Amino acid sequence: MHPQPEDRLGSERSLVRATWVVVAVLVAWLLFGFVREPAASGAERSIVAVLACCFAVPLLVTRGWRRTLPALDRTPRRATVTGRVHFAVDPDSDSDVPAFDLIEARVDIDGVQVGTTIADIVAAESLARFAVGSVWDVYAFEDPAELNNDHRTRVILTEAHEDVVRTGYDLGTYVLHQGPGPGSDLLLRRFADDRHARKAAAS
Repeated sequence: MHPQPEDRLGSERSLVRATWVVVAVLVAWLLFGFVREPAASGAERSIVAVLACCFAVPLLVTRGWRRTLPALDRTPRRATVTGRVHFAVDPDSDSDVPAFDLIEARVDIDGVQVGTTIADIVAAESLARFAVGSVWDVYAFEDPAELNNDHRTRVILTEAHEDVVRTGYDLGTYVLHQGPGPGSDLLLRRFADDRHARKAAAS
């Protein structure tokens, strides 16, 4: 049974906290190595520094997902699938990221048909449902170009499609691969307009 969105997000945050603790311990040991008697050798300091970097670099690379994402217009819009873009992995590389497909669609935004890409990376077991011509409910970013670094704007599947199994998200600037699971933990993350939306709902 696949984990639910809340569980996936909670596991990710717990892993991040634990990893930062490891980095902090390694840095503390590195600093302590300069003042202890006898002082840590150059080889010892080098090994610890490399270990600290190995733990810290993945956190820094994915930090965009843990910051506030751009404002999301949570008005459901209809997206019609127009095709897929396949991303293969170089078989000679050491990457553990599997090949995946992104869904291309056309969305009506303020009366204009816009070509866009669904940010949800749909798992193979749900991919057949996204046939050309199928229609899905999506949310668009208030500024479609803000995360656009590959000439493709992004939209996100709404809560109406919680049964779709995802294996991550591709927002252009930020890409996150994770274990498969139904529902959107992306919609549980912080967006720039969330505070304003909560105030409006409370008033």
